[in-house]
Amino acid sequence: MELFYQRFFHALPIRSVTTDQDLHLLSEEELRLVRKTEYWALWLAVLIELVAYLLIFLPLYEFPDFFENQTISLGGPFIHLTGKFHWAKSGWMILMTVAELYILLLLNLAAVHGIAVATGYIKRNESAQETMGLIRIALEKRFSELQQFGIDPYQQMNPWMLYLFLAFNRLKGLIGSVLARAVISNLFGREILRVYLDFSGMPIYMAINWYTTHVILRNARVVVMGQTSIEIIRRQLPEMRLTPWELELVYDSLQFIAVNKRDFHANHYYLTKAIVEHFGIEIQAFHPLPADYFDKLKSAQKSIANICRLIIVLGFILDGVLSWRERRELADLQDEGILSLCYADLERYRHQFVDGQGLDEVTAHLLSVD
Repeated sequence: MELFYQRFFHALPIRSVTTDQDLHLLSEEELRLVRKTEYWALWLAVLIELVAYLLIFLPLYEFPDFFENQTISLGGPFIHLTGKFHWAKSGWMILMTVAELYILLLLNLAAVHGIAVATGYIKRNESAQETMGLIRIALEKRFSELQQFGIDPYQQMNPWMLYLFLAFNRLKGLIGSVLARAVISNLFGREILRVYLDFSGMPIYMAINWYTTHVILRNARVVVMGQTSIEIIRRQLPEMRLTPWELELVYDSLQFIAVNKRDFHANHYYLTKAIVEHFGIEIQAFHPLPADYFDKLKSAQKSIANICRLIIVLGFILDGVLSWRERRELADLQDEGILSLCYADLERYRHQFVDGQGLDEVTAHLLSVD
């Protein structure tokens, strides 16, 4: 399928748009095109869910005898189960659901391509590696290359909690639909019409389609701008020889942002790669975050502490999202006297980055902190 996705991606037309050479910055025209692409993609994602629901359930209502009577008796390994399996009904629902998922996937590929064209990324980066990076964003594939540097976002996370966390993210639509059906049944009793139950999950799946497409397109935007921004930041870092203890502290800072995000992200990989290569950090198979990280950071000399602070703040904003966990972590950093940056400033820096205004202000501020 990857070959098909590549062919589809390359077959998409490249509109003639005026773009500049600064991929980390968006002009007014570029930002307008990006937002227009996102707007249409979000509404199409919602429309696709509406059409899919109609295609699934209207035939079931129109031809009830066919779908209800096409059954097989369960036996063999399922002999302990009673009743019959409605293979025609289940097969039709699965077929329509799979078709919807592929149409959504192609929509995401086209929207990501549109954002890459609007920002000038397609013209500047036509290598297979860069193209596959964009395709992976559209397919929601995890950017697990961060593990090459011994960085683990799930450090100290209970394996069962991690499993439940990942399972919920994948099955939130199904869980929400089941809960909606249960609430409606409890409110209106068993006499509620079947059509209301069948369509009760539609708003939930519409919202999930909207949110998923929003996340994918936001990731596409920040990754396109992030690679160039990180390279510019790397050139601004001081050329200095660090002691083994200082190298360890910088390494700790990279693990700190991964643990706070609890996820893999392409920009965190690019940032980690740039920092490791710039300072010549020896890669470890696994680099856990030490319990005394804050104490180590507070005892470091100013120039090293500033680099670590910059890594922390960049880690917060490079994926374009600030969660409640990061807001709480920022408060801890303020209480420890490590960061004087308030949440409003951090949110402003994030907005500037997502809206294509770059990271120059935050870099200049943190590298010059007294």
